[in-house]
Amino acid sequence: MRAVIYARESTNIQDYQRQLYELREYAARMGYEVVKEFSEKVSGAKKIEEREALSDLLDYVESNEVDKVLIYECSRLSRRAVDLLAVIEQLIEQGVSVFGTVLNIPIAKQ
Repeated sequence: MRAVIYARESTNIQDYQRQLYELREYAARMGYEVVKEFSEKVSGAKKIEEREALSDLLDYVESNEVDKVLIYECSRLSRRAVDLLAVIEQLIEQGVSVFGTVLNIPIAKQ
């Protein structure tokens, strides 16, 4: 199973290394191959097109074989509900599931 990791923090003084560590550990436990990591320090309230790493992730998933996107929690994708749902819908339409470690709720195409 090929996975990508996405981590985000809102400010430059915050650190997303814990997110990356826990997501890497989870991927290793599950036997996933992490093919790419995306991380950024930007407000989760910004629109998708204003978030470079998230936009890069969506482009990467569209043009590469990816099975899962691993996130620490849903708010890392977006604090705007409409954008969160749009990202998840876009990924599901491409057959990619989203997994957040904090919630332990896989979001996947049925």
